[in-house]
Parts: sequence; structure tokens; C-alpha cells
Amino acid sequence: MKKIKRISTILLAVMMVTIMLVGCGTKATPEESAKIFLDLLLKDDKTNMDKIGMKEEDYTEFRSSFDDGMMMAFGNSGLDESILTDDIKNSFKKDIITGLTKVEYEVVSASTEKDTAKVQVKIKGFDMKKITENGQSEIMKKVTENPSMTEQQIYTEAFKLIGGSMASGILKEEPQTVTITLTKKGGAWLPGEDDVVTLMKAIAQ
Repeated sequence: MKKIKRISTILLAVMMVTIMLVGCGTKATPEESAKIFLDLLLKDDKTNMDKIGMKEEDYTEFRSSFDDGMMMAFGNSGLDESILTDDIKNSFKKDIITGLTKVEYEVVSASTEKDTAKVQVKIKGFDMKKITENGQSEIMKKVTENPSMTEQQIYTEAFKLIGGSMASGILKEEPQTVTITLTKKGGAWLPGEDDVVTLMKAIAQ
């Protein structure tokens, strides 16, 4: 379960880093930029991406980089390919993407000083503690009922349970408010790596 939780965190970090590096000119304020980034990242909503300097070809490149990054994250999981099959990878990736659309967020305030802006975002991310604990409980039941389950069968069920819980949108009861710093680069308001990590933790821990 710890490895699966780790994979989930890595996949979300890959998404964040990939999209946050996009931007080349903007018509949006820092507050609007943060909202557009989150809409694009979590909801796959391209409606206002032109306001942060993102074109259709940029979006296509982002999705391609995201898919490549996810495969790389799976490859760094330490699990054998006989366990982490393509079917499991694709199903788990789909579950995470579905779950992200259910994450709740709101950009609540922003303050700007020259080329730096601090933006507060209120997020209700995945309740990973509840998700993993429920998954462990269900797996224990299955193993007790069927002691002959192989390691591959156990992992297959575990990925199915964790992914299913994320897809169904099991979120924390209380939102977490995080502050991210955006810097104006090339006309676009972009967060730094530390802020990417902060957002990722709010979503996946």
C-alpha cells in the first residue's frame, strides 16, 4: 500500500511540474492564472488557457509529456513489470485523472508586488489516509478469504481498490489553505518548484 500511495504522489507531482512550466505571455492576473492552471490541471478545462499564453499545440505537448512522465513514474516504483502490467498502469492512471476532476479548490486571494505574487488557494484534496486504510482493510479480508492469493493478485486488487477510491473522489472533510508564490516570467505568472510541491501535498496527502 505504501508503494501505491508513493506512485500516486509521484504521478500527481509529474502532472504539476509539467503543466506549471508552460506559459509564454499572459492576459491574466496572478489570481486568474492560478485558477486557470488548476482548471486545466485538475478538470482538463482548456476554456481560458489562451489567457496564460497556452496554445493548442502547447496543450498537446503537455498531455504527451504528462503521459510520458506517468510511465516514468511507474518505472521508478520498484515493482516488477510482471506485477505492474500495462493494464494496471492504464487503469490506475485513468482512475487518478477521474479523481482529480472531483478535487475541490478555490482561489481566495492574491497580493502582488512587482513581478512576484502570493496567491492563497483553498483545496480539498484526496484523503489518502482514509483511502489507504480502507484499501488495506479490504485486502486483508480478501487474503483471509483466499490465502492462496499470489503477490500479483494482491497488488492487482490493491491498485484497483486505491484507484477506485481516488476515482470516486474520497476527499478530506476540511479544506486546506495553501499559499503559493507566482513569479512573472516571460509575461506569464508561474509558481516555483517548492510551490508545486505544496500544491501536490495538499492534493495527495
